[in-house]
Amino acid sequence: MAERIPPELQTQLLKLQQLQSQLERLTYEKSVIEGELREVNEVLKELANIPQDSPVYKIVGNLLIKQDRNNVQNELNERKELLELKSRTYQKQEGLLRKQFEDLQKKVNELIQKYYPQGAPGASPPKA
Repeated sequence: MAERIPPELQTQLLKLQQLQSQLERLTYEKSVIEGELREVNEVLKELANIPQDSPVYKIVGNLLIKQDRNNVQNELNERKELLELKSRTYQKQEGLLRKQFEDLQKKVNELIQKYYPQGAPGASPPKA
């Protein structure tokens, strides 16, 4: 016969799953931002390596349009600053979420020990 999980434990497990989902989503979004930041840094590096009088083009939709090099560089630097700010914000949020997750995980483990002192529900005791 299956044991019923106590409501308090069910609630905490649900919260733990939600935190894990938030953490996974945040980690994915952070990796996307960091990838875009690497790309912007690479473009800025390439711009610095080409001669000053070389034409610069920018993709706008399906068009490739000639642009002023300084304008492109300024746009990229602004984008870089924004991405760095977002990255730092995501890192802080990730740290807070990880702390909450670890604290809640400890609480869930304590509840499991409280409700199931001999081990997990349905687990058979060790044989001698």
